[in-house]
Amino acid sequence: MSKRRRPAATKRLAEQKFWGSNYEPASMAVSIRPTSDPGVLVRSLGAPPLAMDPAVAVRHLTAVYEEAVRAATALAAANGLLSEDEED
Repeated sequence: MSKRRRPAATKRLAEQKFWGSNYEPASMAVSIRPTSDPGVLVRSLGAPPLAMDPAVAVRHLTAVYEEAVRAATALAAANGLLSEDEED
């Protein structure tokens, strides 16, 4: 059985009931700038307790963050959201 979809007006009314009558959705950022060092977050948290060798876990987590940054950058580029002052 498929779910019934709410019209946009009903969704706006539900948002107003939840957030209040003066609710205005936040504007989106005009452009984004990808990070040059995606692994900084992993390193800032310290050694992860996920493996016998923390260096291996850091390497794997850094690889995941690097791939996430690549995917997000590609999506931003496809939608024209990358900042113009990007340094390669």
